[in-house]
Amino acid sequence: MLSTFEYSELEKQKNIELDNLMEEWIKQLSKNKTPINNGNKETTTPRDCFAKDGFFPGYFSQKRKILFIGREPRNIGRFDFRDTTKKYFADLKNNNSWWRHILYIVYGIKKEGKCSFENIRRKKPSGILNDMTQENDFGFACINISKYSNDHPTNSNTNKNLVHQFLKDSELEVTNFFQKEISLLDPDIIITANLWDGTIDENYMNLCLPNDKFSKGKSITHNKECVAIYYKYNQNGREIDCMDLFHFSARKSDQFCYYNPVMNALFPKNAH
Repeated sequence: MLSTFEYSELEKQKNIELDNLMEEWIKQLSKNKTPINNGNKETTTPRDCFAKDGFFPGYFSQKRKILFIGREPRNIGRFDFRDTTKKYFADLKNNNSWWRHILYIVYGIKKEGKCSFENIRRKKPSGILNDMTQENDFGFACINISKYSNDHPTNSNTNKNLVHQFLKDSELEVTNFFQKEISLLDPDIIITANLWDGTIDENYMNLCLPNDKFSKGKSITHNKECVAIYYKYNQNGREIDCMDLFHFSARKSDQFCYYNPVMNALFPKNAH
């Protein structure tokens, strides 16, 4: 069983910087003394509800650093998001849809789109995880717009009020902690989980991922349905490939709604 992640010296330093940013963020959130309702009566303070996120080993050594962005963490108040993934990474038979979609995409990007979906499906998430674990090279990052963990025991829908409280109390218009986190991670590719579906108010999304940093989006369709939107995102003067997909847990085709759109957009000459 995977008990800990092994980080390089560079990654250890980046983790210190990330931890310092998270502590600064919690300090800002803690200015609001109103008890937080995140679905768990035992977690009512910003520190209790805050779930740290970040990168996995191998991220900063990748040819293309891949950053996945979701809306909110689930059932991990007080914890580091990366630590809670160990139960999935340790169980190589795991076929959780969230991680299956991410692992297929990461593997395909590392292979520069040259791996057909049929081959990657035969390899299975367990095979990809086994390679990552053996080589200590996971090589991607996962973060959430809100760091407040939605710990409701039965309701799996995004807690919009909780997300908005987090963003309101963050006062990103004063100190944009989210943009600082993006800058620290310095991704080459950003893949988002249906973030512009209206769940998070537009003004907050524009603080986290400003509209004026995006090029005009290109819709990617399958059977006349829009399955992804491909953008270029300007971060610190550098253009980054950015794709908004369905939520990573959505019951959609692994091939046509996740894998193929990303490979075809990023590697049009290589993709099958």
